[in-house]
Amino acid sequence: MIDADAALRGAIETTLAAQWPDVGIRSAANGTAALEIIQSGEVDLLISGMALESLGGIGLLRAAREKRRLADTYVILMTGAAAPEDLFAAIGEGADDCLPKPLRWAELVARVRAGLRRIEATRRHTERAEELQRLNDRHTEFLSMVSHEIRTPLSAILSAANVLLRYGSQRPESVERFARVIHQEGRRLTRLINNLLDLARIEAGHVDWSFSATAVDELVRDVQESFSALVGERSLTLVVESWPEAVVVTLDRDKVTQVLVNLVSNSIKHSPEGGEVRLRYRPHGDGVRLEVEDDGAGIPPGREEEIFNRFQQLGIDEQRRGSGLGLTISRQIVERHGGRIWAQPGRDHGALFVVELPGGSGGQGQDGSV
Repeated sequence: MIDADAALRGAIETTLAAQWPDVGIRSAANGTAALEIIQSGEVDLLISGMALESLGGIGLLRAAREKRRLADTYVILMTGAAAPEDLFAAIGEGADDCLPKPLRWAELVARVRAGLRRIEATRRHTERAEELQRLNDRHTEFLSMVSHEIRTPLSAILSAANVLLRYGSQRPESVERFARVIHQEGRRLTRLINNLLDLARIEAGHVDWSFSATAVDELVRDVQESFSALVGERSLTLVVESWPEAVVVTLDRDKVTQVLVNLVSNSIKHSPEGGEVRLRYRPHGDGVRLEVEDDGAGIPPGREEEIFNRFQQLGIDEQRRGSGLGLTISRQIVERHGGRIWAQPGRDHGALFVVELPGGSGGQGQDGSV
């Protein structure tokens, strides 16, 4: 609040403080002192007289509007000018409102209340615009990554098919080799598309969740059985370390199975021939803690969170390359259960992934929706 009249400043301050006791009010007698205050960036609404030493009301208004970060400051000019042209001139310079002197206190309060509403609305619109811009940037980045990830297996499939079309009859020994490439890259492309669809459905809230009391031992044994052939091919051992007592938790069995399959699959990819992957669980409060551990190369220090980002794959050769979405989807599923998932930092070798799920139904509604 700026005005050369100290008595008026005091009266305005008293009136506004009575209406808004939690709002900070600062005052100044001249334009230079006022400009120093508002340049701090902490002023939302400015009430200024027209006749000020140094700058004046219009000069102060112009100085504020020239600075980008002050452009949204709501400005009310107080003027004793009776001519409408003078009021129009003040509005034309960028004032949001004008108050005629002598002031009527009810009118002052009403104008300030309207200004504060405008400020709050502007702030909400600005935050929403920034959020939409962030979402748009993420969307653009995501599309770029998806196009790159899809293009890689497609190129391999088309190249292999082209070789078969041109030379398949002349070089029958190459048919099996390039057919294997088509099969391998086709499966990779299918996994990528399925994971993209899963992730899109989860983030859009279009996934059906089915929560029920589940025996964790049965769930873990099913996961172990699903990998029995793969670990045999790789000469690996998948060890399940069971809890001696029954652990029953309310969860979506299919979704949590998907999480464990992702984690175990990653551990198998990173494990050396003849290595061991360990899957264990134990009670955690009213819920359960699940762990998947391997003896592979581990995760570079400081990148334990990065691997949960979309398309992040660390040290994977083309033969073992996945979609880069498994851990992203796993975190979405676990968080929809109200739980946590992370990669344990500070390990000398191997990776350890931990999943903690609450004992209740997490964030789902009565119908199973989340």
